[in-house]
Amino acid sequence: EINEQPQVLRHLAATTHEQVEQLAALISAADNVFVTGCGTANNAGLEAQYFFSRIAKRQITAVMASEMAVVEPALGPKSVVIALSQSGETIDVLDAVRLSRGRGARIVALTNSEGSSLYRTADMSILLDCGPERCVLATKTYTAKLALLLMTAHALAGDPDAGRRAVAEGALLMESKLVDGEDTGDMDRVAAGLTDASSMFILGRQAAYPLALEAALKVKEVSYIHAEGFASGELKHGPIALIEDGTPCLIFATDPSVLRETLAGAAEVKARGARTIGFSQEDHSEFDVRVPIHGAGSATCFELAVSFQLLAYHLAVRLGRDPDKPRNLAKSVTVR
Repeated sequence: EINEQPQVLRHLAATTHEQVEQLAALISAADNVFVTGCGTANNAGLEAQYFFSRIAKRQITAVMASEMAVVEPALGPKSVVIALSQSGETIDVLDAVRLSRGRGARIVALTNSEGSSLYRTADMSILLDCGPERCVLATKTYTAKLALLLMTAHALAGDPDAGRRAVAEGALLMESKLVDGEDTGDMDRVAAGLTDASSMFILGRQAAYPLALEAALKVKEVSYIHAEGFASGELKHGPIALIEDGTPCLIFATDPSVLRETLAGAAEVKARGARTIGFSQEDHSEFDVRVPIHGAGSATCFELAVSFQLLAYHLAVRLGRDPDKPRNLAKSVTVR
């Protein structure tokens, strides 16, 4: 399923023009827009906040589905709620949709399951159209959600072709990690150096912050190593107390506009003994190890996504853990 992602992205870029334009029109006419989901879907929604802010100059608000009540007073007939769910049966998402519908909001579903409860309940449904995702951990449905949300942000900005180009570029960047084998080997070598870790921390800034959250989720879901994602600007507000000699810290340093600040965070943890692994287009003295990133701009999120998915996969395999069926987890959470 990791390997299927470039094909999924190309398919969505080629087939969802009208639906993306319709969603952009709904958002344009709304007073407020919320995107909701659980786990990986919530992390995709958090990333969407940056897409819409940077590309379309429009604020949307990501809300964890189980905490949707916090925005209930803002919901009304001029609200749009975009609900993200692979299965379309996640109980917290369905509860959030019922609450929103009760306040008169329009519901848009992004789901991989045609005919699911969410698909049937929504005013508008867009299929991720990934094919079956059998692994408990979400991979291709995560990047499919990112692709649709990114294309919608560009459509809202009046340049839908730019969105399709960014998704197509993302597919190429993913293939650079999957096809030639060199970068895939890099991730296995990085994983080999992390198998004895009890904890690791993943730092990102701005649009890389939700990616850091998703990377940490993937690592802990499948390898059972404690991992946390942080906004690098928050380091000195508490998390830096956790850093000690040998603590692995992954640094997502791909955005030139905040590179100086991101590297400053890397320097802070390195000075306190952390082993720093930089994901970046260039090498920097703040990195002990570098994972090459080749892309730029919004398409980089897809390259980072496949990189940390591979890292989690190789960690699980090296530790003798089933990467498809991790303990205590279910593919779809249908009970409260």
